[in-house]
Amino acid sequence: MARKKSKQPSDKKKGGLRDNGTQKSNPGFRGNHQVSVVPKTTSFIGAGVVALLAIVIFSALSLSNNDLQSKIQNDGGQTPKEAFLKWFVDNGGTFYPIGLGKDRTVNVTIGEFPSYGGWGLALPIPPASCPPSKGGGDCPSSSSSDGEQQCETNDEHSPILIKHLDPLFTVPSSIIISVESILDTYASPSSPLYLSDFYRVVNKILTNSFPRGPGLAKRGMGLVQQDVVIAMYLMVEDCVNHHSDLFHNDSEEGSRWGPYLDVLPQYTIPRLDTFGDEEYAALRDENLEYTGRNSKRLLEEMYFKGDNDGGTNSLKTVVIDMIQQKNGSKSSPLDIPESCISFETFHRFVAIVSSRAMVLKGVKHLTPLAEMINYSPKLPVESNDEGKDLIRAPFDLYHTLSEDNSITVRSDRDIFLTDTDADTGAIQIFEDYGPVDSSLFLEAHGFVPFANPNNCAVIPGSSFLRRNVASGRLDATAELVLQALKALHLIHPEQRKFESLEDVCARDDLSLVEDGNTVGRKPASDSIAVASLLLSDDGSFSWDQIEKDTGESFESLRHKCIAATRSGYAERIEVNCARYPGSGSIVKQALETAAIRSISETEEKILLQLQQADSEGKDRLAVALRFRIEERKILGRIAHFQDDIGRRKQPNATNQREPGNLGVKLVAFNSFIESLELPINKIEPKLAGDMRIGAFATEDLAVDDAYISLAPNSVIDVANAVAGEEKTSKFAALLRKYSNLGDPQRNDGFDALLIYLLHERFVRAENSRWWPYLDLLPSIEEMSVFHPLFFQEEDINRHLAGSDIRGFILRYQRRAAERHSALSSDLDANLVLGTEILLDKQKVDWATAVLDSRSIWWDGKRHLSPLLDLVNADVKGRAHETRLEDSKDTGHQVAVTRASRRVLRGEQIFENYAQPNYLLFSYHGFIIEENPNDCALLDGLYIHRSDPGAKNAHRLRSMTPSFCIRDKASVEELAEFFRVKYNLSTENSSESKIDANVRPYLTEVLEERIARLVEATSTKVDVDPSSHARFIRQLLKDDLKHFHHALNTHVLVQN
Repeated sequence: MARKKSKQPSDKKKGGLRDNGTQKSNPGFRGNHQVSVVPKTTSFIGAGVVALLAIVIFSALSLSNNDLQSKIQNDGGQTPKEAFLKWFVDNGGTFYPIGLGKDRTVNVTIGEFPSYGGWGLALPIPPASCPPSKGGGDCPSSSSSDGEQQCETNDEHSPILIKHLDPLFTVPSSIIISVESILDTYASPSSPLYLSDFYRVVNKILTNSFPRGPGLAKRGMGLVQQDVVIAMYLMVEDCVNHHSDLFHNDSEEGSRWGPYLDVLPQYTIPRLDTFGDEEYAALRDENLEYTGRNSKRLLEEMYFKGDNDGGTNSLKTVVIDMIQQKNGSKSSPLDIPESCISFETFHRFVAIVSSRAMVLKGVKHLTPLAEMINYSPKLPVESNDEGKDLIRAPFDLYHTLSEDNSITVRSDRDIFLTDTDADTGAIQIFEDYGPVDSSLFLEAHGFVPFANPNNCAVIPGSSFLRRNVASGRLDATAELVLQALKALHLIHPEQRKFESLEDVCARDDLSLVEDGNTVGRKPASDSIAVASLLLSDDGSFSWDQIEKDTGESFESLRHKCIAATRSGYAERIEVNCARYPGSGSIVKQALETAAIRSISETEEKILLQLQQADSEGKDRLAVALRFRIEERKILGRIAHFQDDIGRRKQPNATNQREPGNLGVKLVAFNSFIESLELPINKIEPKLAGDMRIGAFATEDLAVDDAYISLAPNSVIDVANAVAGEEKTSKFAALLRKYSNLGDPQRNDGFDALLIYLLHERFVRAENSRWWPYLDLLPSIEEMSVFHPLFFQEEDINRHLAGSDIRGFILRYQRRAAERHSALSSDLDANLVLGTEILLDKQKVDWATAVLDSRSIWWDGKRHLSPLLDLVNADVKGRAHETRLEDSKDTGHQVAVTRASRRVLRGEQIFENYAQPNYLLFSYHGFIIEENPNDCALLDGLYIHRSDPGAKNAHRLRSMTPSFCIRDKASVEELAEFFRVKYNLSTENSSESKIDANVRPYLTEVLEERIARLVEATSTKVDVDPSSHARFIRQLLKDDLKHFHHALNTHVLVQN
């Protein structure tokens, strides 16, 4: 089985993700009878409980602030643990006390955990601190955000010792090792250890070994290059630490890093590049073997040969120079012990840095104490609620780099006290290293987790294909696959023959690592979908079920794909060959079949080999076999995965429309509106059938009559949100941070309003001043039925195939996801809103949809306006406008809305949103029939730098414009784009912008859109009666009408 080379560590590690966490294993670590990080049967229960499931063999004394200080007073006979803790505190390390009740606190410490291969972070539990079930002792408490001790429990009544995001300790910059700190030591002329050739030589070696890298630099270096430089520094300090008697420098005694070096592994971590022939043979993974062997070869070349000049300028010679410089006596060179400068020592420290240094913003930081935290996976947030769609909190949320370059480590989970912990005297504290599969743990850390929800198994691309294609024989259909994959940029453009798909790494939930997390982009799934449709027959998958669910037969789907491929248009190929109805189910079925083909041996057979390796003490061989076992388990689960074809997750119908409940909410809302004392109010809310709620006139209104005016305190906007909070509160500080009030050009305050809306709706809830308004808004369950931000990607592909609205909505979802991801990494936002709210995708999408669908603009700013935002839309009268006017009653300006048409008392009042249906649908979830503002969205065009007219692109409003095709002016705007793109001249005799030079391009793009829409609307069976499906069908028909009109009236007919 071959693993893709893209899975090498250098490709997997990214800034902000701790791809190299802590190494915890001695050789043979995680033996067959030892306890794994998390038992498989409990790997997805609450993460705080997970932290307690490992066997804890540590029984340390409590180390409170006073205890620690008194313990480290004794300089004689210190254990490595005691010396390290003293060194940490003496150098400015800070512990954050953890309350145990009655003014008793402890600090985290380190303990020995043999089942985890050595040290780990621990919370000592004094004997007097017993859980309630023990019937005595103190109730451990956790510090609140205000510093008060609060006794808390989880649902099982286990006391919470440490809450999610509680700070544990801060590591000062003075004891954090990075390439920058090393350059300051050996490459800065002002440093006493300055080596004039250090930068030049190391930079040349790194540049030779990594030609595409920046060489030796403070920023932008690859992770392996950083490992090498930091390892050299550690070699020097370790030599001084172990051979201090040989050094003549009287300015210091030994290495200042001695206590830290003494708790680092004294053996070479059994990571991938330490394997030999036997281990690689057992691994049975060609590309992992290539990765491991190539890594060791490269390290050896850099260490011994360096710049290919016979070793005169190698990393080894640099290390020797560094040691001599550290010695401080140039007249009598030090006779350096071989153990200080051997390749084995270099390799050991490279492995230590690789497995222990955390990566923040692309920079590796070897951070004492932080790197001792062992791995255990966790759910994104502590929660017993089922059905939550939670995003993953980023690694840097728990490892914050301050302006002074110190790093504060926070708990990534709640940690509870149980009877077992009280008996053992300590709790081991874990952390999740990030969403990486176990190949990275093998490559960089030297162990294989028993429970890694992000692990995946490689499935060879050939396992997805028919035998004759996989063997490379000529096949006309395979040529179509090749064309389709090239058009979608899923295969190298110069490949001339299709023989196999790329290998994929599949998780046991059938998600694919190669698909990534970007909305609208699933390259691996797309490739499998294309091959499955074109290379299978109608009996190989459940095509009959797909026809029943979607109305599309296998023959019809395949015919559309072939026609699209022959057309050469990427959009048509994508929707007809990769995102066709039911493609998601087909991909899952293909994965099941491919997994079955990939299984070559039973788990029992590998386990027997593992038992033999353990009994013979072959530790590295055991690690290789454990990796194979974990992959085999995943393949087995995939092979037996049962996919419910056509199953759709339906919202709870009881929560979608509750007229009676709405009536009660309206009563409370009307009382709230009365309390606002609006200067003018001539409307009232009532139930409005399918429109849910509408605004009805309380008296006759003539055109231009003001029917509502809003004072500043009656609307939600950025200024009011900030002003309404106490200036010293954390919430106010967060709002100011995102409000950008001093820079209105930066954004419209969306982020600040998003935070405010989440806080008022889900944190303050009934205690919010705005609760009657917020409670009246559509719920998450209601919104998920009609608002496109909540639509599943497969449904968008299915219903909007052929329309550029599909891409528009996917980009809208992508922007929302990116905003959510950025906000979730903000520590202040997490502390104010609570991670259980901030990581909840449905809650954040709800708030985003509310702002996008209900904001009303005046004075260049967005506002949420209770009552006014209940006015529904139609197309009569002038476009809606709310503007500031002077109030005769108050003397201040108020926002006034005037009637655009005559309305009688008791009639529902409407406003003309003056928007095309694709915008109404995308942001509001509805359309208006016979909409005079409607148009067909034409998107996906761009100016490439190789285009003949690229130099004139400044004449256009955008390099990637979109067009709203409805009339001659819009077609002329499109014609101008093509005129610039292709550097076309204008016919002298033509007064029209649509001349013979540009007409072919217009014809081609319009005919291509028409062909797509004809295909999309050709399905005979109408299987989806939902309102949004009806809206989409109408959108497609109207788009087809607009494109036909543009082509026949303004392009083909010469004016």
